[in-house]
Amino acid sequence: MSTVTVSRTGVTTDEVADALRAGLPARYVVLVGARVNLNPVGLPHADRPDTVVAGIGSARLFHAQVTVSKSAGQTLLRVSPGGLIGMLRLVNRFLVAPKVLRVLRSAPGLS
Repeated sequence: MSTVTVSRTGVTTDEVADALRAGLPARYVVLVGARVNLNPVGLPHADRPDTVVAGIGSARLFHAQVTVSKSAGQTLLRVSPGGLIGMLRLVNRFLVAPKVLRVLRSAPGLS
């Protein structure tokens, strides 16, 4: 897990999602307030108001999760790779999560 520190409070999941949509390639999907459903025919679970999921295609297999949390005078964006175990987790750790981190670190509205 890696963290991006934003030097202001009140950064919303919508702001994070907008930054990701603007910075990631078109094949990425960004889900606000959701977690990925690993069931191949299920929809994402809309039960995580402080998270944003960014992934390729349906984001079931290849994704990273961003958790937005408040701290004293700043906002923390914690990026963790998705996937259960094995090769998927490695792909997400070395390809998807670093791309999400780069976008968040360079987003003009979040710096």
